[in-house]
Amino acid sequence: MPGQITSAPVPEGRIERLSDGYAVAFDRQFDYPTAHIWDILTNPEKISRWLGQLSPEWQLGKEYTLEMDGGSSFGTVLQLEPRSSLQITWEDQLGSESVLEWQVLASSGGALLLFRSRTDTPDFLAEGSAGWQGILAAFASVAAGEEPARDSMETWLALRDAYAEDFDVSPTMGLVTGSGSDAELVFDRWYRAPAEDVEAAVDAAGRRLRVGGEAELEMTNDGEETRVTVRQPVTGSQDQTAALLAGWHMALDSARDQLDGGMPHPNSHRLAALERFYRPMV
Repeated sequence: MPGQITSAPVPEGRIERLSDGYAVAFDRQFDYPTAHIWDILTNPEKISRWLGQLSPEWQLGKEYTLEMDGGSSFGTVLQLEPRSSLQITWEDQLGSESVLEWQVLASSGGALLLFRSRTDTPDFLAEGSAGWQGILAAFASVAAGEEPARDSMETWLALRDAYAEDFDVSPTMGLVTGSGSDAELVFDRWYRAPAEDVEAAVDAAGRRLRVGGEAELEMTNDGEETRVTVRQPVTGSQDQTAALLAGWHMALDSARDQLDGGMPHPNSHRLAALERFYRPMV
């Protein structure tokens, strides 16, 4: 409709800092019995509609695999209390592991679903929060007997950025914007260090990983945090572009490790996993 204003997506969850890491948290109230919500959470046919193809079904102490549009994940069921709680380990295609927990509680004549994703690193927190918000929206649609809608990349990206701003966590993923001769790689990363230290760390990491020759770095600093935007023209094949994204991703991770006082440890397995991760996106 001409003149219609589309509201920006609003975070419905929160990112919590813990003593040993971080948690992504969502609390969703449903006007359905707890048995119905538990069925959506544990019935493989229902799970396939909001999360992915589960094999085998959740079983206490047993391993599982989930095939999803964005790849696959696997792990082990740590806790399974019927109509009450489900806790699993979750390892994604990059080898990152987190612990996911759902609790189903009777509340206000319906059911309260509590979801927590716990991890010990800040990697993909903003992206994961935006992703889980979409997944839980799909869960709500299935619970209502409706077909889940798919968010556009633009909506997901705006939601990712909203989580990053609201909870002061750096975005992690890079992306390719534009097309043809205007295509370019873009990364936004935030570091708690002076701009000159960040620039030196990013330059050193880029040289180690052989990226950055044609890149432009834009930096802003508010006295506590330096925000870096990396832009580089993209002219190669899909595989070359995925390799470039993976290289920059690792370089920016290495810069963070150096600025945090650690020793950067880039490795070929991580680089190959990042290339596989980025290839479908370019």
